[in-house]
Amino acid sequence: MSVRIFPYSLVRYANLNHDVFNQLTFHQGEKLIETHRDHLKKREELKNTLCDALFPIISEQTDDQLRQQLINLKRKIFNNKRVDAEQSTLIKGLNSKLLSESFEAYLLNETLINNFSEVNKTLFNHESTLHQKIVQQMALNPALQNGLMLSSPVLYTQLKNFVTKDPESFKQKELRMEFSVLRYLSRMAFKTSPFSSFTFTGVMTTSTHPVNHPNKNPKVQSKLKLNNILFEYLRSILRQHPVLNEYLLLKINITAEIKGDKIQFLTNFHNIESFQQLPANGLQLLIVNYFHQNHQSVTLAELIKYLSEHVENTVQESIKAYVIKLINTGLFEAGFGFTGMDENWDVKLLAFFKSVPDKNHLVKPLISLFEILQVHRESYSAAGTDERYVLLQQAERAVNSTFLPLQKEANLPYYTSAEEKKIIREKEFQHQEAFLTNNFIPYYFSARNIFFEDCFTSETEVLSEKGIAEFASKTNALAKFLLPLDVMRKERIKMRNFYIKHYPKYEKIKITEFYRDYYFYVKKPEKEQINQNDQALTDPMSWKTAVLAKLEQQTILDDTLNLSADFFADLPVSSDLGKILSAGAFVQFYACKKKDQLYGVINSLLPGMGKVSGRFLSLFDSKIQEDFITQNASLNPEVIKAELNDASTFNANIHPPLLSRELTLPSGNNIYPADQQINVGDLRVCLDSETNNLKLWLNDHELYSYDLSLESFYNRSNLYQLLAHFNPDARISLQPFIQLIDQYDLGRFANSAPEIYLLPRITFEETVIIRRKTWRIKTAVIPVQQTTEEDFDYFIRLHNWFELHKIPIKFFLFLRKRAYQNKAVDGEINKKEGLHDDYKPQYLALDKPLFVSMFKRLLARAGNNITIEEVLPVPLESGVKEYLMQWYNE
Repeated sequence: MSVRIFPYSLVRYANLNHDVFNQLTFHQGEKLIETHRDHLKKREELKNTLCDALFPIISEQTDDQLRQQLINLKRKIFNNKRVDAEQSTLIKGLNSKLLSESFEAYLLNETLINNFSEVNKTLFNHESTLHQKIVQQMALNPALQNGLMLSSPVLYTQLKNFVTKDPESFKQKELRMEFSVLRYLSRMAFKTSPFSSFTFTGVMTTSTHPVNHPNKNPKVQSKLKLNNILFEYLRSILRQHPVLNEYLLLKINITAEIKGDKIQFLTNFHNIESFQQLPANGLQLLIVNYFHQNHQSVTLAELIKYLSEHVENTVQESIKAYVIKLINTGLFEAGFGFTGMDENWDVKLLAFFKSVPDKNHLVKPLISLFEILQVHRESYSAAGTDERYVLLQQAERAVNSTFLPLQKEANLPYYTSAEEKKIIREKEFQHQEAFLTNNFIPYYFSARNIFFEDCFTSETEVLSEKGIAEFASKTNALAKFLLPLDVMRKERIKMRNFYIKHYPKYEKIKITEFYRDYYFYVKKPEKEQINQNDQALTDPMSWKTAVLAKLEQQTILDDTLNLSADFFADLPVSSDLGKILSAGAFVQFYACKKKDQLYGVINSLLPGMGKVSGRFLSLFDSKIQEDFITQNASLNPEVIKAELNDASTFNANIHPPLLSRELTLPSGNNIYPADQQINVGDLRVCLDSETNNLKLWLNDHELYSYDLSLESFYNRSNLYQLLAHFNPDARISLQPFIQLIDQYDLGRFANSAPEIYLLPRITFEETVIIRRKTWRIKTAVIPVQQTTEEDFDYFIRLHNWFELHKIPIKFFLFLRKRAYQNKAVDGEINKKEGLHDDYKPQYLALDKPLFVSMFKRLLARAGNNITIEEVLPVPLESGVKEYLMQWYNE
């Protein structure tokens, strides 16, 4: 099989060049640290000389008092204690010229050490104050302020006062703000993140021609989008509105079927699923038959009219109340005829309201609202920072003032301000005994909940085709070697074994029936069980044992463990492994000056086929989407391939179609046209007699179902998760393999790991970096500034500590790295947990006084251990960037 690289990679750019932080460096610091170390080194030399010279003299003394005085002097010198004047005269009285000269040199050096802080702290404090003023100016950066407006509006509103304060009069409030601003700025410069003004996205292609030189300051464009929580919230209001709910379109639950005297169906509310059944008689039977015969959505008003014409002696109000009850049980779904996952949902929603007959006066405020929001969206990009803030505040007022009367008319709870929302918590309306889909939780929309911003550049970067191809080929080979660690494999085997045990051999079973049984007999007991011990089912113990044995034969050079294909060559391999038909990776590339090769640090391996990329495709030429559809169609062309979708409303899941078909699940937020959708109720599952694998069928055609959204697979509905296993693609993560190597590495320590230990950089075929060099450090051993200790003295002491342990002073700090977090082992249960984003890497450079201050603050909320990673690659002149590349196996 050859590797075919997808021709377009996405690039995530840090929106602030790291060069701006050079002005925060204490440039005299390196020289002063070196001078201080020279003083300390000289102290050791002179101390040893004096102690060696005093030893025979002390031994020769016959005067006990003098001998004791000399012993005390020697002890003081040895322990770096201050020597008083009286003791100095003892040396002169010994009449040893060489000893006196050494002692004078020692006293002079001690004076330099003792005066070192006093002489230099003024300069240090002056520089630190200048740096604080620079940070105040950096806080005026439009990219920072635009990002804060939508991520931390409170901090944004405080900036105006912060930038005018004199740093010398900073109190705790200003110091906390300085910390927050510096944290945002450093992340903007050294870390790539997929959303907001803090980063922006571009496109990279490859060429055999000389590569272009990336623009250091590419033009950044902005696109504001409405948060689809507005869509879901408004739909939940209108479903219970006494008048406007009649304009909503109804469709029957796609899984509804009549079995005997029951109507059975699977319902989904916020991705919590439940199997329901109702008596197959009366009004509900009439309605079910009506929908099964018509196959079209109708408005609630139209359905009520139809039923009133076919049911005798009933009034429309009673019929409406009963239909709404059926909607709440999940038998029917009420909506607008499209979902909030549609990229143009706001435009379609405005058109929907404009199409309401007679332009009901209750609809007019909604029409006005979405027209206003549309204007704000279009004008936002060109607006300055202050103007943007005004637009956001106007939008906040418009949304809440429009929704409030609707909630009152529907007799729903509501908040009148963000402050009220903080005080009042969800009450009894959350706690319904029955499984209903109309549980309503009030919400007050702040500006940050109404919009989100995508920043991007239309400039295309071009890299060497040869270098990218070689890197992709090596990474693909590595992923194949790691197939025994496929995270999907265990569940696939469990599903197959369950089928063999519970159903007639090779019989096609409805997928909804299989899901109900499998969840009831397998998944539900697993979730209720605290400690599971079923690892033996699929845990590749023989493979892991073989890996650990081979690691004993490896040599670590320069703190680097380099693995090659030979390392994996004779490892035991199972016959039922998954395949890698398409894959991707987040990579940071860099060139090695010594060798003409492209190196890359893999931040994570990903599934392929456009997963993750899809989130950003609407920002660029539609040709990229079309190429994904074409390339995906070429994979197993004889098999139907369908994308999954459930009730998730996560904004980042919004993307254009990447396949030709889509599965429709109960309450699914589908994005494909109706003629490209496949009803999940039409699918069957069966054991394949040739491969002994469980397969999914649509009539006589095999079907692969794919999870191609950005949201974590484990956050999706249970049915979605089950269906995502019906394709041959493996899902490989590097982390289990890295943990296996660390398991071997830690096994070298007899009892427990040392207070500071280095985990090696791990590479594959030299140029593929799997893991950066990492230090695990017990927090208790890190120097802490004492109450009376000057900032300059702590700066020097901290640097000396890092130098002593050979830890770089520029690094990424993780207060709680998820890969290493074990609360039970670390004794962190019931201990401070830090903030929600403490798992994120924080760039620090200890040659900058303000970063030393940040380090102190971060340590104060660290757990028992911290993790430090090397900065690799070193930031390029053009700035920090990360590539999302994808490839296919032909």
